[in-house]
Amino acid sequence: MNNRKKSFYRYMIITAISAFIGGAGGFIAMISRHLNWNFGWILKLLPTIICTLLLSTLLIIMVLTILKYFKAKKLVNLSNDEDEEIYLLADKELSMVSSLNAVGSVLGMVMMGLVIPMMSYWERNDSSLMGTYSIVLGMTTVIIFIIYIIASTCLQVKTVDLIKKIYPEKKGYALEKKFETVWLESADENEKRIIGEASYYSYRLTQKVLSYVMVVALFIGMFQPDSYVFVILIGIGWLTQTISYLKKVRDLEFKKK
Repeated sequence: MNNRKKSFYRYMIITAISAFIGGAGGFIAMISRHLNWNFGWILKLLPTIICTLLLSTLLIIMVLTILKYFKAKKLVNLSNDEDEEIYLLADKELSMVSSLNAVGSVLGMVMMGLVIPMMSYWERNDSSLMGTYSIVLGMTTVIIFIIYIIASTCLQVKTVDLIKKIYPEKKGYALEKKFETVWLESADENEKRIIGEASYYSYRLTQKVLSYVMVVALFIGMFQPDSYVFVILIGIGWLTQTISYLKKVRDLEFKKK
Protein backbone atom coordinates (compact mmCIF):
# COMPACT_ATOMS: atom_id res chain seq x y z
CA MET A 1 0.00 0.00 0.00
CA ASN A 2 2.85 2.36 0.82
CA ASN A 3 4.33 1.88 -2.63
CA ARG A 4 0.96 2.66 -4.22
CA LYS A 5 0.62 5.82 -2.13
CA LYS A 6 4.14 6.91 -3.02
CA SER A 7 3.46 6.33 -6.70
CA PHE A 8 0.19 8.25 -6.46
CA TYR A 9 1.77 11.20 -4.66
CA ARG A 10 4.69 11.25 -7.08
CA TYR A 11 2.29 11.29 -10.02
CA MET A 12 0.25 14.13 -8.49
CA ILE A 13 3.38 16.16 -7.76
CA ILE A 14 4.66 15.72 -11.33
CA THR A 15 1.23 16.71 -12.68
CA ALA A 16 1.14 19.80 -10.45
CA ILE A 17 4.64 20.84 -11.50
CA SER A 18 3.76 20.34 -15.17
CA ALA A 19 0.61 22.42 -14.76
CA PHE A 20 2.60 25.17 -13.03
CA ILE A 21 5.22 25.21 -15.79
CA GLY A 22 2.50 25.33 -18.43
CA GLY A 23 0.70 28.15 -16.65
CA ALA A 24 3.92 30.09 -16.12
CA GLY A 25 4.82 29.63 -19.76
CA GLY A 26 1.44 30.92 -20.87
CA PHE A 27 1.75 33.94 -18.59
CA ILE A 28 5.25 34.73 -19.85
CA ALA A 29 4.08 34.36 -23.44
CA MET A 30 1.22 36.79 -22.76
CA ILE A 31 3.33 39.52 -21.16
CA SER A 32 6.14 39.08 -23.70
CA ARG A 33 3.81 40.39 -26.40
CA HIS A 34 3.53 43.63 -24.44
CA LEU A 35 7.26 43.83 -23.66
CA ASN A 36 8.25 43.09 -27.27
CA TRP A 37 10.80 40.45 -26.31
CA ASN A 38 12.51 39.24 -29.48
CA PHE A 39 12.50 35.49 -28.87
CA GLY A 40 12.54 34.92 -32.64
CA TRP A 41 16.02 36.39 -32.95
CA ILE A 42 17.28 34.24 -30.07
CA LEU A 43 15.90 31.11 -31.74
CA LYS A 44 17.57 32.06 -35.03
CA LEU A 45 20.92 32.47 -33.27
CA LEU A 46 20.75 29.01 -31.67
CA PRO A 47 21.48 27.01 -34.88
CA THR A 48 24.84 28.78 -35.29
CA ILE A 49 25.86 28.06 -31.70
CA ILE A 50 24.64 24.46 -31.76
CA CYS A 51 26.21 23.80 -35.17
CA THR A 52 29.58 25.04 -33.90
CA LEU A 53 29.40 22.70 -30.90
CA LEU A 54 28.25 19.75 -33.02
CA LEU A 55 31.01 20.26 -35.58
CA SER A 56 33.65 20.27 -32.84
CA THR A 57 32.11 17.16 -31.28
CA LEU A 58 31.96 15.35 -34.63
CA LEU A 59 35.65 16.02 -35.29
CA ILE A 60 36.53 14.63 -31.85
CA ILE A 61 34.38 11.54 -32.47
CA MET A 62 36.03 11.00 -35.86
CA VAL A 63 39.52 11.05 -34.34
CA LEU A 64 38.52 8.77 -31.45
CA THR A 65 36.85 6.29 -33.82
CA ILE A 66 39.95 6.02 -36.00
CA LEU A 67 42.22 5.57 -32.98
CA LYS A 68 39.94 2.90 -31.49
CA TYR A 69 39.79 1.01 -34.79
CA PHE A 70 43.56 0.86 -35.25
CA LYS A 71 43.99 -0.19 -31.62
CA ALA A 72 41.55 -3.06 -32.18
CA LYS A 73 43.21 -4.01 -35.45
CA LYS A 74 46.59 -4.15 -33.73
CA LEU A 75 45.19 -6.42 -31.01
CA VAL A 76 43.62 -8.78 -33.56
CA ASN A 77 46.84 -9.01 -35.57
CA LEU A 78 48.90 -9.74 -32.45
CA SER A 79 46.59 -12.48 -31.19
CA ASN A 80 46.10 -16.10 -32.18
CA ASP A 81 43.34 -18.64 -31.63
CA GLU A 82 44.39 -19.21 -28.01
CA ASP A 83 44.50 -15.53 -27.02
CA GLU A 84 40.91 -15.27 -25.86
CA GLU A 85 41.64 -12.35 -23.53
CA ILE A 86 43.19 -10.28 -26.31
CA TYR A 87 40.24 -11.11 -28.58
CA LEU A 88 37.86 -9.84 -25.90
CA LEU A 89 39.84 -6.60 -25.61
CA ALA A 90 39.73 -6.20 -29.39
CA ASP A 91 35.99 -6.92 -29.41
CA LYS A 92 35.48 -4.23 -26.76
CA GLU A 93 37.38 -1.68 -28.85
CA LEU A 94 35.41 -2.62 -31.98
CA SER A 95 32.16 -2.25 -30.06
CA MET A 96 33.24 1.28 -29.16
CA VAL A 97 34.03 1.97 -32.83
CA SER A 98 30.49 0.95 -33.84
CA SER A 99 28.99 3.01 -31.01
CA LEU A 100 30.97 6.12 -31.93
CA ASN A 101 30.02 5.65 -35.58
CA ALA A 102 26.33 5.48 -34.71
CA VAL A 103 26.45 8.55 -32.45
CA GLY A 104 28.51 10.50 -34.97
CA SER A 105 26.05 9.76 -37.78
CA VAL A 106 23.13 11.09 -35.74
CA LEU A 107 25.03 14.23 -34.73
CA GLY A 108 26.05 14.74 -38.35
CA MET A 109 22.46 14.57 -39.58
CA VAL A 110 21.32 17.01 -36.89
CA MET A 111 24.16 19.31 -37.86
CA MET A 112 23.18 19.20 -41.53
CA GLY A 113 19.59 19.97 -40.59
CA LEU A 114 20.78 23.19 -38.96
CA VAL A 115 23.07 24.32 -41.77
CA ILE A 116 20.51 25.38 -44.38
CA PRO A 117 18.29 27.56 -42.16
CA MET A 118 21.37 29.00 -40.46
CA MET A 119 23.05 30.04 -43.72
CA SER A 120 19.89 31.35 -45.36
CA TYR A 121 18.93 33.46 -42.34
CA TRP A 122 22.31 35.14 -41.86
CA GLU A 123 22.81 35.63 -45.60
CA ARG A 124 19.53 37.55 -45.80
CA ASN A 125 19.76 39.50 -42.56
CA ASP A 126 23.38 40.09 -41.61
CA SER A 127 26.53 40.88 -43.58
CA SER A 128 28.63 41.50 -40.45
CA LEU A 129 31.13 39.17 -38.81
CA MET A 130 28.39 36.88 -37.43
CA GLY A 131 26.83 36.50 -40.86
CA THR A 132 30.17 35.75 -42.53
CA TYR A 133 31.11 33.28 -39.79
CA SER A 134 27.81 31.43 -40.13
CA ILE A 135 28.15 31.07 -43.90
CA VAL A 136 31.76 29.84 -43.64
CA LEU A 137 30.71 27.50 -40.82
CA GLY A 138 27.91 26.11 -42.96
CA MET A 139 30.19 25.39 -45.92
CA THR A 140 32.79 23.80 -43.63
CA THR A 141 30.08 21.68 -42.01
CA VAL A 142 28.92 20.28 -45.35
CA ILE A 143 32.48 19.35 -46.35
CA ILE A 144 33.28 17.76 -42.97
CA PHE A 145 29.99 15.84 -43.00
CA ILE A 146 30.71 14.34 -46.43
CA ILE A 147 34.22 13.34 -45.32
CA TYR A 148 32.83 11.86 -42.12
CA ILE A 149 30.18 9.78 -43.90
CA ILE A 150 32.77 8.31 -46.27
CA ALA A 151 35.23 7.59 -43.44
CA SER A 152 32.46 6.21 -41.21
CA THR A 153 31.23 3.84 -43.91
CA CYS A 154 34.72 2.53 -44.61
CA LEU A 155 35.41 2.06 -40.90
CA GLN A 156 32.13 0.22 -40.40
CA VAL A 157 32.98 -2.23 -43.19
CA LYS A 158 36.45 -2.80 -41.74
CA THR A 159 35.01 -3.16 -38.24
CA VAL A 160 32.57 -5.87 -39.34
CA ASP A 161 35.40 -7.72 -41.08
CA LEU A 162 37.50 -7.65 -37.90
CA ILE A 163 34.58 -8.86 -35.78
CA LYS A 164 34.08 -11.77 -38.21
CA LYS A 165 37.76 -12.59 -37.81
CA ILE A 166 37.25 -12.82 -34.03
CA TYR A 167 33.92 -14.67 -34.37
CA PRO A 168 33.99 -16.71 -37.62
CA GLU A 169 30.35 -17.76 -37.13
CA LYS A 170 29.19 -14.17 -37.69
CA LYS A 171 27.77 -13.54 -41.15
CA GLY A 172 26.88 -10.55 -43.29
CA TYR A 173 28.48 -7.75 -45.27
CA ALA A 174 28.13 -4.27 -43.76
CA LEU A 175 26.83 -2.65 -46.97
CA GLU A 176 24.30 -5.26 -48.01
CA LYS A 177 20.61 -4.42 -47.75
CA LYS A 178 19.67 -7.00 -45.10
CA PHE A 179 22.88 -6.82 -43.10
CA GLU A 180 21.19 -6.26 -39.72
CA THR A 181 18.87 -9.25 -40.24
CA VAL A 182 21.65 -11.60 -41.34
CA TRP A 183 23.94 -10.38 -38.56
CA LEU A 184 21.28 -10.93 -35.90
CA GLU A 185 20.43 -14.40 -37.19
CA SER A 186 24.07 -15.43 -36.83
CA ALA A 187 24.22 -14.19 -33.22
CA ASP A 188 24.14 -16.61 -30.29
CA GLU A 189 21.37 -16.66 -27.69
CA ASN A 190 23.28 -14.51 -25.19
CA GLU A 191 23.89 -11.80 -27.78
CA LYS A 192 20.23 -11.86 -28.81
CA ARG A 193 19.21 -11.50 -25.15
CA ILE A 194 21.52 -8.51 -24.74
CA ILE A 195 20.13 -6.90 -27.88
CA GLY A 196 16.57 -7.47 -26.65
CA GLU A 197 17.22 -5.93 -23.23
CA ALA A 198 19.07 -2.98 -24.76
CA SER A 199 16.26 -2.41 -27.26
CA TYR A 200 13.60 -2.38 -24.55
CA TYR A 201 15.67 -0.01 -22.41
CA SER A 202 16.11 2.27 -25.41
CA TYR A 203 12.36 2.16 -26.11
CA ARG A 204 11.42 3.18 -22.56
CA LEU A 205 14.03 5.93 -22.41
CA THR A 206 13.05 7.33 -25.81
CA GLN A 207 9.41 7.40 -24.76
CA LYS A 208 10.34 9.57 -21.77
CA VAL A 209 12.60 11.84 -23.81
CA LEU A 210 9.95 12.33 -26.50
CA SER A 211 7.39 13.32 -23.88
CA TYR A 212 9.77 15.95 -22.49
CA VAL A 213 10.65 17.20 -25.97
CA MET A 214 6.96 17.50 -26.80
CA VAL A 215 6.44 19.66 -23.70
CA VAL A 216 9.33 21.90 -24.78
CA ALA A 217 7.89 22.17 -28.30
CA LEU A 218 4.50 23.14 -26.89
CA PHE A 219 6.19 25.75 -24.68
CA ILE A 220 8.03 27.23 -27.67
CA GLY A 221 4.72 27.31 -29.52
CA MET A 222 3.52 29.94 -27.05
CA PHE A 223 6.08 32.33 -28.55
CA GLN A 224 6.42 31.01 -32.10
CA PRO A 225 3.14 29.85 -33.68
CA ASP A 226 5.02 28.28 -36.60
CA SER A 227 6.58 25.76 -34.24
CA TYR A 228 3.54 23.51 -34.68
CA VAL A 229 5.67 21.82 -37.35
CA PHE A 230 7.98 20.51 -34.61
CA VAL A 231 4.99 19.17 -32.68
CA ILE A 232 3.82 17.29 -35.77
CA LEU A 233 7.27 15.84 -36.49
CA ILE A 234 7.81 14.79 -32.88
CA GLY A 235 4.33 13.26 -32.85
CA ILE A 236 5.06 11.28 -36.02
CA GLY A 237 8.28 9.90 -34.55
CA TRP A 238 6.60 9.13 -31.24
CA LEU A 239 3.67 7.33 -32.87
CA THR A 240 5.95 5.41 -35.22
CA GLN A 241 8.05 4.09 -32.36
CA THR A 242 5.05 3.23 -30.18
CA ILE A 243 3.02 1.51 -32.90
CA SER A 244 5.98 -0.41 -34.35
CA TYR A 245 6.98 -1.65 -30.88
CA LEU A 246 3.46 -2.74 -29.93
CA LYS A 247 2.93 -4.41 -33.31
CA LYS A 248 6.19 -6.35 -33.02
CA VAL A 249 5.34 -7.47 -29.49
CA ARG A 250 1.91 -8.62 -30.63
CA ASP A 251 3.33 -10.46 -33.63
CA LEU A 252 5.88 -12.27 -31.47
CA GLU A 253 3.40 -13.05 -28.70
CA PHE A 254 0.70 -14.48 -30.96
CA LYS A 255 2.94 -15.86 -33.68
CA LYS A 256 1.67 -19.14 -35.04
CA LYS A 257 3.86 -22.04 -34.03
